[in-house]
Amino acid sequence: MSASNPGDLQFKYLQVGDLRRLEQMLFAPRRTVEGRFSGHYATRQRGQSVEFRDYRPYFPGDEVGAIDWRVYGRTDRLVIKLFEQQSELTVHLLIDASGSMDFRGASPGSKADSKFDYACRLAAAIGFLISKQHDRFSFSMCQRRVGSDVSPLRYFFPPDRSVRHLMGVLEGMETARPRGESALSDALHELARRGKRRELVILFSDLLGDPDEVAAALSSRVQFGGEAVVMHILHPDEIELPDVDRGIFIDSETGSKVRVDVPEIRDAYHAKMREFLEGWEARCTAMGIDYCRMETSEPYWQALERYLVGRAAVGR
Repeated sequence: MSASNPGDLQFKYLQVGDLRRLEQMLFAPRRTVEGRFSGHYATRQRGQSVEFRDYRPYFPGDEVGAIDWRVYGRTDRLVIKLFEQQSELTVHLLIDASGSMDFRGASPGSKADSKFDYACRLAAAIGFLISKQHDRFSFSMCQRRVGSDVSPLRYFFPPDRSVRHLMGVLEGMETARPRGESALSDALHELARRGKRRELVILFSDLLGDPDEVAAALSSRVQFGGEAVVMHILHPDEIELPDVDRGIFIDSETGSKVRVDVPEIRDAYHAKMREFLEGWEARCTAMGIDYCRMETSEPYWQALERYLVGRAAVGR
């Protein structure tokens, strides 16, 4: 599926116009990965056949040492050798579908994308890129009714690479509604049990849950040789309070309300928000986790391109 052959792609979160923007983007692998399928990237597995199979183009983020310089000398093209028992990339996309992700701004009746919509657009785009590269991705959401102890992992689609899989995920996104609690840490632990710890998980969330528990769940994946990416999604009205005199703060997960004098709390709120943002960035950096803050006012594809360019540059 491509911009020149889009098929029947008319989903809310991924349309033909999106494909045209995404066609030149690449989700580059950052680390050595493991798997049981023949694929594109170097594996840690030993004792397997290393018979040469084919070439593929070099992408930013690939190991420079994997380039076949003899081919480059003859053709002026950068290519990577593929071997029989190399592994493919498996990516797990996890969207926070809690009530707080339904926020779309302080203006009553706003038709703008909510944080949940923005997360779905990002996840749909990355799923498309992964499939286009013939790699596999899974998709799930984390959401739990307040006070419940059932599993928070919802709408789980196991890893696959087919167009049918991508379309199933897009349909699942459209049926979901953000509500309740996120239970991010429980969802991350359950996702780790369903997959392999050395695989890559991308979390799309406003990170309004317990930071210590969520950080511990992310750290566990990295400690076992996997990789994690945090896409921190916020609305501009959450970062800089709107220019109003009075307001009502509503907890979107519990429904509790607090009436406030906005000018009176503005400085303290901004200080807390700055501490919150800097704290998450510092946590992720310390754990070796990609952290990318995104505001819903920025077109999602620009935010994604900014992240992918930075990811490829660091992976060189």
